Amino acid sequence: MDETELVDKLRDIGLTKYQSLAYIAAVSLGTATPNELSEVSEVPQGRIYDVIDQLQEMALIEVQERSTGKEVQAPPPEAVLEGFKQRHIDSFSTKVHSIASSLDQLHEHQRSSGGFVTMVSLEESALRHIRSAIEDAEWWLTMALPVDLYEAVSDEVADAVAQGVSVRLLVDGEEARSADPRPGVMGPTFPDELAVRHRPTIDTFAFSDRSYGIFNSKHPQEESQPYIITQEHNLVLLFQHYAEQIWTGSREIQTDAGLPRRYLDPWRLILDLKPHLDDGTPLVAEVHGRETHSRRPRTWTGRIVDYEMGGPVDADFESVVPTTAELTVATDDGEVTVGGWKATIEDVAADGIRVERG
Repeated sequence: MDETELVDKLRDIGLTKYQSLAYIAAVSLGTATPNELSEVSEVPQGRIYDVIDQLQEMALIEVQERSTGKEVQAPPPEAVLEGFKQRHIDSFSTKVHSIASSLDQLHEHQRSSGGFVTMVSLEESALRHIRSAIEDAEWWLTMALPVDLYEAVSDEVADAVAQGVSVRLLVDGEEARSADPRPGVMGPTFPDELAVRHRPTIDTFAFSDRSYGIFNSKHPQEESQPYIITQEHNLVLLFQHYAEQIWTGSREIQTDAGLPRRYLDPWRLILDLKPHLDDGTPLVAEVHGRETHSRRPRTWTGRIVDYEMGGPVDADFESVVPTTAELTVATDDGEVTVGGWKATIEDVAADGIRVERG
């Protein structure tokens, strides 16, 4: 289907000519500034900002605020046009699928590697990002979801658990299953290997490794708040630390399956496995990270022979980030010290750690 036909089809389902041209250009470019979008689509610069706002309201594009100005991104057309179809009458269904199929052929969108922060208002857009975060997780995934949202992504969560990702799930609401459920109260079911805790009410979030964060705060006076979406590593890491505090103060429903288990950094590993580390249980770590002096990526494997965790004052490191958290791992090439992602004095800065019994 050529561009002229696509414009005609988009206009058939309610878009204006300028909206159609701008949307096709956005999908073709993947990521663009308003000026670039205007140039490619031939929508006048005096109209392009209004058209961008209209397409964003339709949830067809996303707009991110960067230090250099606005940046327009087109999510996968099949996903956003499915949502568009649901908000319109059924008679548009066939045309929407036809357009989505054609636009997918143009789509070459790639997620920015430099990180971004943006906001979305529609829950369906947030849900798409939550699914993406779950699918992207390799090491550590922390989520706090209302029961209905958990059930919408339960298959993706089960897949992450099956792939060995350490998943922590917080659920809220009366219908959440408890260790001592009330008669007649039906709650969701969880994979046996999934660590689950419960709070009566909680912010909604999903934080995957250090790469993907979705956060929605409950507001005491507002009905709804926009979802914050970010792939800025430092911000996701701060969100992960916040999640640790919430997790620590929540009621346990079920624990995970134990070892092997994956971690983002030595801090959480030491907290979880301190009894084993102290009694000399043989534990083998596979560390993926970088040499701190050269930044060269490598993998180290060996037995954990020592650890250190502390700070300038006594504190509960269940919820407070320690100043020092490091492992000593005996590899075939000798002992190496392993710190977290921002490690500078240790031999290794860890991106992720997999631990199993030796």
